[in-house]
Amino acid sequence: MSTKITIDNFVYKETELNSSFALSIKNIVKYGDTDIFPFPYETRMFHDKFDDLIASLNETHSDFENSLNECPPVNISTCSTVGYNGYRWATQIDPYWNAYFLGLVLSISKDLEKSRVTEDYVYSYRYSPNFEQGSLFNKDINWRKFQSDSLDLAKGDPSINYVVTCDIADFYTRIYHHRLENALDRIDKNKNVSSKIKKLIQTFSGTNSYGLPVGGPASRILAELALDSLDHILIINGIRYKRYVDDFIIFCGTKEDAHSVLTLISRKLMENEGLTLQKHKTNILSKDEFTSLTQSKLYGLDEDEGSPMKAKFMSLPIRFDPYSQNAAEQYEEVKESLKDFDLLGMLSNELQKSKINQPYSKQLIRAFAAAEDKTLSDAFNVIFDSISELYPIFNTIIQVATTNWLRLEAPTKDLIRRKIIELIHNDSFILKTELNLAYTVKLFSKENSVESQTILTEIYKSNTDSILITLVVTQAMAKWNTHYWLSELRRTFPTMTPWQRRLFIVASYLLGDEGKHWLTHNKKKFNFIDDLYREWGAFRKTSRNLEEAL
Repeated sequence: MSTKITIDNFVYKETELNSSFALSIKNIVKYGDTDIFPFPYETRMFHDKFDDLIASLNETHSDFENSLNECPPVNISTCSTVGYNGYRWATQIDPYWNAYFLGLVLSISKDLEKSRVTEDYVYSYRYSPNFEQGSLFNKDINWRKFQSDSLDLAKGDPSINYVVTCDIADFYTRIYHHRLENALDRIDKNKNVSSKIKKLIQTFSGTNSYGLPVGGPASRILAELALDSLDHILIINGIRYKRYVDDFIIFCGTKEDAHSVLTLISRKLMENEGLTLQKHKTNILSKDEFTSLTQSKLYGLDEDEGSPMKAKFMSLPIRFDPYSQNAAEQYEEVKESLKDFDLLGMLSNELQKSKINQPYSKQLIRAFAAAEDKTLSDAFNVIFDSISELYPIFNTIIQVATTNWLRLEAPTKDLIRRKIIELIHNDSFILKTELNLAYTVKLFSKENSVESQTILTEIYKSNTDSILITLVVTQAMAKWNTHYWLSELRRTFPTMTPWQRRLFIVASYLLGDEGKHWLTHNKKKFNFIDDLYREWGAFRKTSRNLEEAL
């Protein structure tokens, strides 16, 4: 017997696939589609058009091949910075296909989770969905617990004298499709879902027979499936280890044991998955070395500074959920927990170093969001005076500044704008990565002015080959209802990417009669995904504030 589930004012009939699509949409609305790219405006659309989107995803599932041929996904792939000199590849999947892809993966995730080894071994993305919250994973089993439990085990077990730490080279981008497809078929024996997941993975990767798009929860779940066989092999061979995604910590009695384990893991990774370990991140450590290193990771302590106060600060749960029912209480709790810390003094001390401690600095930047408004402004005055030295955490800085823009004092806002304009005009390396530039555009979109419009127009003209940058600039101009800019953009509609095309369809509702005539003339050319966006634009224009949704 089926039941009815209500999401806000929407009611739909519950089936296994419907529930998975609903959870997929709920998760995207609440948390965005990745933890790397700017929050997409589609989260508002998915919330408003929840019922219609469920119906559309079911139609796509019923006529999968034709839907895929009519509207093939166009993804955004780009580099994001990691540390001072590193980069990682990240992908933002076409929003509609991301909702479908995640829904498919969620429909088999319960069975996938059942087959995994226990949480004593593997700490990454343990599937434990909460439909009301829209969350997918057990929040108590995470990277921090992985490190903390590993530290406790090493310190508490006298038989452990050596610890191996290693991770897989280019893990997500090198996952072999054939092995993953076999694992999917073992879970979904009828292949009704697994065949479609396989087709989407192949489509996302182009002609490559390997790689998962980095950034979203569907790929995280599938990546765990890819390593499930190795987990079982390690356990049946009596190896004591803990894993978080592609990071392994292995506990050994002797150095001889450590080398033997490394040989086994290396061989099995290559034989079974075509993967290798990163040479420069593979280490055999003494117990004391491991303890010191892990304490540094957990508490942000450098070797020469064992500050209990700093350790306490790093242990604080700075992040809180602004959308939760008790958001105000969470905020006050975070604020109360920070009252004993001189945040500005801590920031000043960190900036004296030649290289910042990145986890500690990120925690510090986020902490200012819970500080008093004056302290927040003072902090960003200091931060932007040293923005070039802080480039490894540039995105964190810009995100916190954007979220708290209305709380900043006018002189601080002026300083931030001036410093960023200098970066743009000096062609700074900081803004060479699309993600850094995209977050910068998001910051400028907080206030409409002739200067902001001029800067974003310059950015647009210099990055016409970037799907991401053209999208975020167009979104800012639509949010400001910049009529002259949108009217000019109308002429380029035939050559737009699918992402910008859909956004312009929505934005055309801001152009009055001009937009109405344009829609009447062009709507017969729209595909089924375009039509979803068109319907949402009409809904927002007539019943709510469209600019606000952008």
